[in-house]
Amino acid sequence: MEKDIIADPKSSSSADKKGLAHIMLQLSLAKAGDIYNQTLILLKKPMEPILKQCIQICRDNYNLTVLGLKRSIKYLEENDLDMAKSDAGDAITSTVTCEESFTEWHPIRNDPLKKENDDFFHFIDMLLSLLNLL
Repeated sequence: MEKDIIADPKSSSSADKKGLAHIMLQLSLAKAGDIYNQTLILLKKPMEPILKQCIQICRDNYNLTVLGLKRSIKYLEENDLDMAKSDAGDAITSTVTCEESFTEWHPIRNDPLKKENDDFFHFIDMLLSLLNLL
């Protein structure tokens, strides 16, 4: 995750906190979009109905996350930091809801998105820490 920030040509040592937050929001949006697309691919495969329902929950939550991160970028650009933080913070809820959907049914299902979901959770957590410094 950190290597994504370093690899971004816009993240020079001269970037300020707001600029870094903007880059992290863009990376978060890309990551959320990737996970959303993974859910679409998974849903095309045959699977048991409960597992399908879990993945649909993830799909719906990541769709909302993509929309929220787009708004968060817009709010950051407009210097509306409270709204930028709020919409970015909703991404944490989406990751938790996705993860919990696999543990609500017995027997517990293996989450095919676990690694991506966990990585995204930690990336958003870092983003929120940075946004709180603004």
